[in-house]
Amino acid sequence: MENGLVSRVKELLVKYKSFIRFAIVGVINTLVTIALNTLCNNVFHLYYKISWVIGFAGGVTNSYIMNKLWTFESKGGNARKTTKEMLQFLTVNLVSLGATTLGLTYFVENMGINENIAQLPTIVISQFINYFGYKLWVFKK
Repeated sequence: MENGLVSRVKELLVKYKSFIRFAIVGVINTLVTIALNTLCNNVFHLYYKISWVIGFAGGVTNSYIMNKLWTFESKGGNARKTTKEMLQFLTVNLVSLGATTLGLTYFVENMGINENIAQLPTIVISQFINYFGYKLWVFKK
């Protein structure tokens, strides 16, 4: 029985490998985004939307490197493929940035949620947009 369970767990880990790796990278990206956003917002007292964009850009930079090399294992390729991949990656992230900025604005201005707290649900929104955009378009095999 135990051997069957171990075998099933291994099977699930292989089947969902890219999603599991994406989740790990997502946690790291989230920490980068939150740290930069909070730093810009609370230390440098930047307008919350500018802080959000700076934090988001830091998370996106980290995301591209880690997702390309580790999550989706998109290694090598010629310069044309890499350029296309980067443009597609940026497109997905611009869509995500637009959606999350709208969400952040709604949470802060319409619901009265503190801008530091409001970034959390917006990050969840971006995770869904990004995973499916990366998997189905940017890093598809």
